[in-house]
Amino acid sequence: MDVWDAMCRTIMSAGSRRGAMMGVLRCDHPDIEAFIDAKQEAGRLRMFNLSVLVTDAFMDAVKAGDSWELSFEGEVFKTLPARELWDKIMHATYAYAEPGVIFIDRINKRNNLHYCETIAATNPCGEQPLPPYGACLLGSINLARFVKNPFEENAELDMDELARVVPLAVRMMDNVVDASKFPLPEQEHEAQAKRRIGLGVTGLADALIFCGLRYGSPDAVAMTEKWMAAL
Repeated sequence: MDVWDAMCRTIMSAGSRRGAMMGVLRCDHPDIEAFIDAKQEAGRLRMFNLSVLVTDAFMDAVKAGDSWELSFEGEVFKTLPARELWDKIMHATYAYAEPGVIFIDRINKRNNLHYCETIAATNPCGEQPLPPYGACLLGSINLARFVKNPFEENAELDMDELARVVPLAVRMMDNVVDASKFPLPEQEHEAQAKRRIGLGVTGLADALIFCGLRYGSPDAVAMTEKWMAAL
């Protein structure tokens, strides 16, 4: 991981943004404790986001206060209380904001492509669970640009314009799948066969302010639900 970190540091995405990589490890792997502590050393693995793949069995053991085995290829290397390992993850997350957790069994159970793939990780920011060779394609709708009469009594989001733009964005992102170049044929096949896209939003807080709503207030939450349902 240190070698990959150094490699990524020399590569800039789109000529200006730093690279980003996702590192995940199962909660039953013998190296999980070292993985949890990896980014507590100053300057180490700064190009990585780290997350622990948490299984249902592990969470059951945590709740029951049972012991937990760390094993690899059938060999058990260590046994410790499951809650001790969970607390170690939580303390590291609180103190260093790393690692995150990915409830991998829950994701695979709810994946509507479960019949043809197994989710192995996510992209670095966690928006898209991905199978081996999976590619993440994300876009955003700037909600602030859709507000009519900002700061006025009759301020509102232009729902008709949103309804016009969203399908165009989806169409554009689907075209990106075909226009993109991939280093490996497995990546190209995965992207073109399943056509994963993630269309989200930016400018939410600004849009709410333009409409006279305080971010996080009950009225703002209700309005956000309305806008997201439309999207």
